[in-house]
Amino acid sequence: MRAALDRAMTAALQEWAAETEAWPAGSHVWGQYAEQTDHGPVICRTENASACHAGLRRLIDGDLRDVAASALGQEAVAFKDKLNYKHPGGAGFSPHQDLLAYPGVARVVSILVAIDECRVDSGCLWMADGVDRLLPVDERGVVLADVADTLHWDPVELGPGEAVCIDGLAPHYSEANRSRASRRVLVASYAPSVERYTREQYYSARRASMNETKDFRISTLADFEGTEAPAVVTAADGCAH
Repeated sequence: MRAALDRAMTAALQEWAAETEAWPAGSHVWGQYAEQTDHGPVICRTENASACHAGLRRLIDGDLRDVAASALGQEAVAFKDKLNYKHPGGAGFSPHQDLLAYPGVARVVSILVAIDECRVDSGCLWMADGVDRLLPVDERGVVLADVADTLHWDPVELGPGEAVCIDGLAPHYSEANRSRASRRVLVASYAPSVERYTREQYYSARRASMNETKDFRISTLADFEGTEAPAVVTAADGCAH
């Protein structure tokens, strides 16, 4: 989608991303994660950012929901959102399929909106098409390497304000950011409203899943390839930013 957001909304999204990134690591109860890079610790993800940011919430429940409804062919509801920042030296994500991370829902679509230039050298998304089932995975929930090697992958290079729709079964991954510029994206995930898969249901299950593991991860799947940077504060029951 080469014109998902107009120039004014793209500028607003860039401002909102900067605002949420400024929240200290660990201060957001749903997840404000930092990773170690050669340039020092940097924020790598804000999970459920719309819970504390009205501008993001309006965009996710407004124009982007309309896009998701068109892709799904029926009324849609947002059950998840995140900001991935991927600053210079930031890590990528191993090949995976989103639907595996969302038990209890049959169909999902995610809208990834580029906040900055997303190019191969800055760690843009790579996608494979023609997949209509869940693929074999390892203990991390990552597509087995020998299976991933059989797929045809294409880079999804985007400019600020451009977007791509990701079906729940579409395999995708991204590499580390080898450029000198940040590669920030907003990702909002939707399900058909008839499935009654709510944000509360998803984040409750996510919290339980994350509490079961002792390994560092920023997703229910262990597909993130980065190294944890310690949290500055702890937001156990409410946000501290």
